[in-house]
Amino acid sequence: MISSGGFTIYMFKKLILTAGVGILLFNGQTASASSLTPNDLVNTKQSIRTATKQKHEVKQSIQAIKTKLKQLDRQEKAIQTKINGTSEQLESFDEQLKPEETSLFAKVVSSVFPSAKAEAAEAEEERNELMKKKEEASKALNELEDKQQSIAKKREKYKTAYTQKNKQYKKQSNYLSELKKQYQSMVPDRFLMPATGRLSQGFGAAGGENGYTFHNGLDIAAKTGTPIYAAADGKVTQVSSSGPYGKHMKIEHTIDGQKWTTVYAHMNRIDVKKGQTVLQGEQIGQIGTTGNSTGPHLHFEVHKGNYSFSATSAGHAINPMKVAERVGGASPVKQTL
Repeated sequence: MISSGGFTIYMFKKLILTAGVGILLFNGQTASASSLTPNDLVNTKQSIRTATKQKHEVKQSIQAIKTKLKQLDRQEKAIQTKINGTSEQLESFDEQLKPEETSLFAKVVSSVFPSAKAEAAEAEEERNELMKKKEEASKALNELEDKQQSIAKKREKYKTAYTQKNKQYKKQSNYLSELKKQYQSMVPDRFLMPATGRLSQGFGAAGGENGYTFHNGLDIAAKTGTPIYAAADGKVTQVSSSGPYGKHMKIEHTIDGQKWTTVYAHMNRIDVKKGQTVLQGEQIGQIGTTGNSTGPHLHFEVHKGNYSFSATSAGHAINPMKVAERVGGASPVKQTL
């Protein structure tokens, strides 16, 4: 760890990992802290990204449903206004079409005098016109009421969908929260120790072999082909097969606003390309014995800021043993020379 705060995080992880029966729920299955692997770290990180995306999509669906419900409300309000207006028209037509009481004398006059006959015919024509308008208004009212019922059905449908999506959102939020807790319980405080093996040379003063009196990293001895993992999320900035480091690569990381650079040297195989983005725990290659090497091992360096090599001092290099650990909290490097 690199701070007292780091020690607190370490103890928090150990508490989570050893609580109860000392197991984690991982992808629906239980796994002991000691059996967790860098691949579990990658899978959990990818699951978090997927769950975050799904949660966002559900939230967008909820917003779309709310927008649709507001549109339906406006449509229903507009239709209700038309229904009210059409109903008033029908009432007016009914009032105008009420039969008027006509005296016997008026009936006799209207049947004898031509002018009276004409007035009666005109009145009948007006009545027929009103009947036609009433029929049209009645038809329009029925259509409006049908639309109103259709909107009501749509509203119920969207309300049901809204309820379901909210339940889904809550479930997705809880799932994402659990994934994040799981991830925090296993993720290293700063860097993941990139390989498991024997510590064949530590960080610090060196005997002067190959022209350097200070060793800027760790040498982790292991069989050729042993997996090497990315120490943290980052971007591959260099991939090379030449020089004292043999097959080697560098990755730049940004952690809490601070730039870091990690170096992986003497590799047997490199599985990534320059410019590629990698996740912490993602396999980036295999241990080998290329370059100035007397046996298969990984030379691992951690630099605060840009890479800055010095053959006589630490420079920007940090002792990886102080800032790197395995998944779950302990060091995977046996400190025996």
